[in-house]
Amino acid sequence: MQSKSTRGVQQEEVWAAADALIAAGERPTIERVRFKIGRGSPNTVSPMLESWFATLGPRLGVVAGGAQAQEGTPKELRQALDKVWAVAVTAARDEADRALEPERDRLAQHGLQLDIARQELLQREAALTERGIALEHALELAKSQLRDQTAQLGKAERDLEQARSSLANLVQERDAGRREFDEQLRTLAEERMRTEQRTAANERRLLEEVDRARQEAKQSTRALEDAIQKHSADKHALERMSTGLSTRLHDGQVELATLRERLQGAEERSRGLESALAAALEPRGTTKGQSVKSSASSRHVAGAVKRSPRP
Repeated sequence: MQSKSTRGVQQEEVWAAADALIAAGERPTIERVRFKIGRGSPNTVSPMLESWFATLGPRLGVVAGGAQAQEGTPKELRQALDKVWAVAVTAARDEADRALEPERDRLAQHGLQLDIARQELLQREAALTERGIALEHALELAKSQLRDQTAQLGKAERDLEQARSSLANLVQERDAGRREFDEQLRTLAEERMRTEQRTAANERRLLEEVDRARQEAKQSTRALEDAIQKHSADKHALERMSTGLSTRLHDGQVELATLRERLQGAEERSRGLESALAAALEPRGTTKGQSVKSSASSRHVAGAVKRSPRP
């Protein structure tokens, strides 16, 4: 009967390992069998090894009561049986060695593979250890960076809160500015409307004035043309008058020279009359005011004569 362990150890593997140990002159034990196989727990190998021991006698041709049967056996027969037994055991051992040789090679190869796997496992453990150390360093670095980022995030949140507060203030200022701008815009619109109305009224008034000025200019142009015509006629008349006046001026100059001579004689007579009048008025008690008036009257007459036209 064969059984299979939970860890994959087969009963024939335990029996083959025990046979190999017997062939090598060693006593099969649980630890030696486990080392020979390379795996298996003591609880699994122990019952399989007990089964091997239970079948060892019949496999070697030894039966119970054989010792009592040998007591009555002749000595030569016992010696012959011992020789036969020894030869059979040697032959069985040789056959077992030949039979176990492939298994030994397989186990040796398996052991080599296990050694290689063990080395690879050790290398992987070393690599994992280094990787774990690197991961620990990376984790510490990540924790440090996380702390820094947390601090930066806190600062950013504070800055964001300040920015939000500033934005709220700016929004309030913008709304206030917008309301003020709207009010100014309404004021400007009203002022613009009034300005446009005044401008329209001024334009109408200016157009009316321009029309009046145009009419007046037309009238002035006509009046100027009339004046030019009149000036031309007057100019011709003046030229005619100038010719007559030149003649009359020559005659007047002759007459003026005569009048000058007469004026000089009149002035001399006037001065003589003034002296005589003054001498005549003083003895009669004529007042000073009357004398002054008479003198002024005489000078007036003389001045009128002097203001007469000269050549």
